[in-house]
Amino acid sequence: MPTLAQYIALHTLIETGNFTETGLKLNLTQSSITHAMNNLEKELDLSLIIRNRNNVILTSNGKMVYDHVSKILQEQQKLDNTVANLKKLISGTITVGVLPSVSLVLLPKVLSYFEQHYPDVTIQLKEGDYDQIENWLQHGVVDIGFLAEPVSENLIFDFIFEDQLLCIMAKDHPLASEEHLTLNQLQDERWIMPKQNIDRDVLRILSKHKIIPNIVYELSVDQAILTMVTENLGVSIVPKSILHHAPADLIQKNFTEHYARTVGIAHKRNTYPSPAAMKFVETCEKLAENFPINN
Repeated sequence: MPTLAQYIALHTLIETGNFTETGLKLNLTQSSITHAMNNLEKELDLSLIIRNRNNVILTSNGKMVYDHVSKILQEQQKLDNTVANLKKLISGTITVGVLPSVSLVLLPKVLSYFEQHYPDVTIQLKEGDYDQIENWLQHGVVDIGFLAEPVSENLIFDFIFEDQLLCIMAKDHPLASEEHLTLNQLQDERWIMPKQNIDRDVLRILSKHKIIPNIVYELSVDQAILTMVTENLGVSIVPKSILHHAPADLIQKNFTEHYARTVGIAHKRNTYPSPAAMKFVETCEKLAENFPINN
């Protein structure tokens, strides 16, 4: 009869794509993972995986078994969470999908708070973009994840903070002396844009105002955008949360109209976050009340 440990090994192996990372994640040797897979295939009398030189892929039978294993592990997590809820324990491990901008500001305060008040909780971080975090939530790779609205209908979204959007430009840009800006003033500018999977909000706002930006560079690293704008290679619109460590001579401008993204924490609908995960959300809400970008 297959064991839960074998199911976990299979699920983690497909998630990581190789035996070495699976062993590291599960704190087991590579040979132990290989042994678990061999025994699982023997128990089921099926070939589940194809071992390539650089990765591991599922066979057609393996795909069907993997789908059922994923459901079994989700049900096991529900059971563990239910038991923990009954005991009201704030302990265990939570895996959190995080956006780079949140990593810069709110997250360090939350982690520090947990280390002081909930030392029995282990928090694993997985940094990604909007699309990656939504995918991880759907497939149970992370328990909860930071996202900005709108989110998939399959997710439950808890508001954490509003993140104002500002225009940034070089200090010698012709608009640098303006007190406030309108989007129409930026119509003919060169744009340095965040990639859409990093920040969907800018293109949404520009589209709403029927502005087609002249995009000269499109980047996925926030700091690279700030640096290139500082060098007067173009303008951009970014969340205020990423500007805490911006270059000193970068000009930040408010708009006459208020633009913002709504940041929150999501979990998969019809799942039951553990007490530790719910405490993490509660802590984020509490600390965000005195968040610098809200002042």
